[in-house]
Amino acid sequence: MKQAPISFDELLESYESSLREAGFGYAGRLRMLKRAGMLVQWHENAGYKTFNEDIIAAYFKDADQRLYEGKICAGNYRERTRDIRRLLIYTKSGSVELAYPLRGSRYKLTPEFQRIVDDYIASEDFHPNTRNDMRWVANKYFAWLVLQGHEDMSHAGASDLQAFLLDCSKQVATSSMYNIRLFLKKLYRYLYTVGLSESPYTELLSFRVNRESKIYPALPMSDVAKLLDAIDRRTKNGKRKYAVMVLGAELGLRACDVINLKLDNIDWLHGEIRLMQSKTRKSVVLPLTQMVGEALSDYILYSRPQTEERHVFLRYLKPHTPIKDAVTIGDIYRDCCIAAGIPSSNAFHTLRRSLATAMVTGGVEITTVAQVLGDAQINSTKKYIALDSNNLKRCALPFDGILPLGGEML
Repeated sequence: MKQAPISFDELLESYESSLREAGFGYAGRLRMLKRAGMLVQWHENAGYKTFNEDIIAAYFKDADQRLYEGKICAGNYRERTRDIRRLLIYTKSGSVELAYPLRGSRYKLTPEFQRIVDDYIASEDFHPNTRNDMRWVANKYFAWLVLQGHEDMSHAGASDLQAFLLDCSKQVATSSMYNIRLFLKKLYRYLYTVGLSESPYTELLSFRVNRESKIYPALPMSDVAKLLDAIDRRTKNGKRKYAVMVLGAELGLRACDVINLKLDNIDWLHGEIRLMQSKTRKSVVLPLTQMVGEALSDYILYSRPQTEERHVFLRYLKPHTPIKDAVTIGDIYRDCCIAAGIPSSNAFHTLRRSLATAMVTGGVEITTVAQVLGDAQINSTKKYIALDSNNLKRCALPFDGILPLGGEML
C-alpha cells in the first residue's frame, strides 16, 4: 500500500476499517489507533506529511529510553512497539497481521543440520512456544558446530557440547542459560533415540542454573470480590467479562486456556470442565462450581453470538471469530480493574495467583494446590508460599541473645 498519495487522516481511517474487518474488538482498535495517532503527531510536529524513517527511529528510541528509565513497564513497551510495527506493516502491505519469524531462523545451518532440526521439532506435539524455544536452542547449537567445522553429528561429542555451554555462559543471561541447558537436554535425548549421538549426556546437562525468581503480588480476595461486583452483567459485554473473570478467580485458568475453552470441554451433566492446558499440555478436570456454571450459562444463553463455532468466547463483531489472543483477556481484566477502582494492569494471571495464595493461606496442601492449578512441577506452585505472610511469621527466628554491632541496645 502506497502511503504518499493519502493524508494521515485518510490513512488512519482506512487502518481502522482494516482492523475492524480483521476482527479486532473495540478496545483493541481504540488502543492501536491511539498509538498510531501518537506516531502521526511526532511526524506533524516535525513538519512531515508522510512517514519518515528518521522520525520512526526516534519514536522507537524514545520508547527504549522510557523503558530503561522505568517510565513504562516491559508489557507497555512490547504493546507500544508491536502496535506501531503493525501500523507500519499496514502502510507497506495493506495487511494488519504481524509476521513473526521463527525464533532462531537467522542461523545458517547445513542441509543435514536443518533436516535434524525439522525432524526434531516434528517428533512430538509440543506447544507452539515450546517449539520456538526448542528451535532456537537447536539452531544456535548446530550453527556453533558449523563454525567449528562440523557438517553433521558424526564427529560431534561431549567436548563440543562442553565448549558450547562454556561459550554460552559468557554471552547470555542466566535465564537464557537455563533454557539452553533445558532444551539441549531434550535435543540430546532425541539425538540419542534416533541414533545420531552416542550418549544423551544426561549427567553433563544436569548442572544447576540458579535463575532469579520474582515473587509477584496477588490481588487480595476483597479486591477480587470488588472486581466481580463492579461488572455490569445486564449487558452482553458485561456477561462475557464476568464469565472470563470468574474462570480466572474461581478456577485459576490461564488466559491461553480461557481463549481455547470450547463448548465440548464443559460437562454440564457431571458438573466438570475437562481441558488440555495450553502451556503444560496436561489434562485437568476442574469442578463446574455454581458460580462458574451460572456465569457461563448466562453468557452462552443470553450473550454469546449464535454460530457453529465451538470456542466459548467469541468476538461480537461478525464473523464472530474466537478471541484471538491473551492480550484481549488482559484488556478485559484491566477494564474490570478500572471499573472496580483497584490497581489496574493487563495481568489476568493475577487472579490465578490470588486463588493459589488464598488456598495456601487457608491451609490447603501445596500438592493439592498444584493439582487444582494443573502445574506440571511442584516448584511452580511452591512460590505461592512466599505470599503467605501470616504463616511465614511463624518461621521467623527470634533475635534473643544476638547483640548488634557496637554493644547492647538501649
